[in-house]
Amino acid sequence: MAANGKMGRLREVAGENFVMYECTWAPGFHDLMFGILRDAAIVPNVTQTVGEIPTLISLVHSGMGITIAPLSVVIDSVPSVVICEILDRIPMCEIGMAVSKRVRAAVVDNFRSFALTKLGRARKSLRGRA
Repeated sequence: MAANGKMGRLREVAGENFVMYECTWAPGFHDLMFGILRDAAIVPNVTQTVGEIPTLISLVHSGMGITIAPLSVVIDSVPSVVICEILDRIPMCEIGMAVSKRVRAAVVDNFRSFALTKLGRARKSLRGRA
C-alpha cells in the first residue's frame, strides 16, 4: 500500500500531462520511466523535463503534470502531492553500492546481506505470481 493509500493502474493516467526527469542527468532512470509507460501503451505528453527530483515534485505540486518517481523520493513530499502505488507489473529497479576496496565497515556487509535477502524474497514472490 502506498504512503497515503492511493493505488491505480497506469492506463488511468493516459492523456495526462507528465513532468519527467531529464535524460541527460540519469539516462537509465529516464529510460526506465519511459519503458514503464511504453509497456502500458501510454505516450506521455511531456510538458517539462528537469535535472533534480525536488524540482520534479515541485512541478507536480504546481499542477504542471504528473510523474513516475521512486517512492523513496516522494514519500516526504508536500502534502498536496498525492502518492499512488502503481498496481501494474513494473520492472524492479537496480541499485548499486560503491565501497572502498581497502576499508569496509561492518554496515556495508550488513546492508549487502539485507539487500540479497530482500532480493531473494522478491524473486520468489515474482515467480509465484500468475
